[in-house]
Amino acid sequence: MAEINLLNAANGLFDGLFGGRREYYKTPTPTQQSIILSGEADFLNPDTWKPHNIFSTTPQLFAVINRRGYLLASGVWRHYKSKPGGGVVEIENSPFVKLLENPNPLVNGNDHVRQWNENKCVFGNNYEYILKAFERDELPAALTNLIPTTVGIKTSGLYYKQTRLEDIIKYYEVRDGVDVIDKLTPAEVNHTKTVNAMNPVKGESPMTSLHMPISNIRAAYQFRNVIMTKKGALGLLTSNNKDASGAIPLSPQERKRIEDEFKRSYGIGKDQMQTILTSASLKYEAMAYPTKDLMLFEEVDADFRTIIDGYGLNDMLFSREKGATFSNLAEGMVHAYQATIIPEAEELAMNRSRLFKLLEKGEFMELDYGHIPVLQENKKEKAEILEKKANAIAKLNEMGGIYSAADLRKIMED
Repeated sequence: MAEINLLNAANGLFDGLFGGRREYYKTPTPTQQSIILSGEADFLNPDTWKPHNIFSTTPQLFAVINRRGYLLASGVWRHYKSKPGGGVVEIENSPFVKLLENPNPLVNGNDHVRQWNENKCVFGNNYEYILKAFERDELPAALTNLIPTTVGIKTSGLYYKQTRLEDIIKYYEVRDGVDVIDKLTPAEVNHTKTVNAMNPVKGESPMTSLHMPISNIRAAYQFRNVIMTKKGALGLLTSNNKDASGAIPLSPQERKRIEDEFKRSYGIGKDQMQTILTSASLKYEAMAYPTKDLMLFEEVDADFRTIIDGYGLNDMLFSREKGATFSNLAEGMVHAYQATIIPEAEELAMNRSRLFKLLEKGEFMELDYGHIPVLQENKKEKAEILEKKANAIAKLNEMGGIYSAADLRKIMED
């Protein structure tokens, strides 16, 4: 009985580490895709979402994540080394920079960063395959972002009281549909993720917290689409004649005469009239509901701003009907870089420094945005930060290996 309970607990933890939403890892069937695109899915329930379909068919969400990726990828990779007497020097013709500029045959360095951003923003996880000729090589031969929906994590069922990643994660499964086509060790996968307090192994999609504004936008667009494409009759022409018993309906002959005359003589064409002239006593009753009273545009705009905030950008970077000027566009750009893009780039650069084992040698990678026009004023501050980093690494390394690479990273980040 104890063995059965232990097995159930392990299975429960395994399901938890996979996230419980197994459809995230499956390619939607054509039927599922048609349901999503037609608006028939339950958008109020994120458990029914196929994240990438939602991302690619929600224009505001696509615009925010795409813009974020372009801003992040606008940086230039640089490789620095601390000097013995203090300060920092850039390493020219660094093989690590060359690798990051051309990580694999399919994409260049900018697109690789954009993939990294999209995978984290949509799925909360990015799995980067590290190809090496020999395991001991410091420089990988290639880096490739795997499709998150094809990757699963096989864990040991333990995540605390462990000092090595290999004791927590046994391997990563790469699947083609339901078939496992490869098993990769933790050393072969550079897994970066959003913080997920409920699951220390796998990140949570940021879209989960935004499911209400996203579903509101999709519902508003769906409603507007129905009004425009399936609106039916705009109104009714009814008889206004009455007697003591009530309304007198039009005779079949009179109804046909009015219908024929309406179709023939009235409309928006060059030789058509816009006002009906008739001897019949008629009244018009509208069947359409004015969309402005539903405030659909205001709802979409408010939800759009919530998504922008959720991904750490500034609404000045996106098209606006009012209030858009060059000055506030530049201000929004600076805010986006300082509040989100540069901190995210620091995280990515530290990940590269760790991956290439540079910190132990007093070296580190940087994703530099000093060439961006709106950030030119920050060049002096950037140089001071680089020198502080280099001096900290050099001094700590001089202390005879007291600090591990993890300690160095923590001190630098602080």
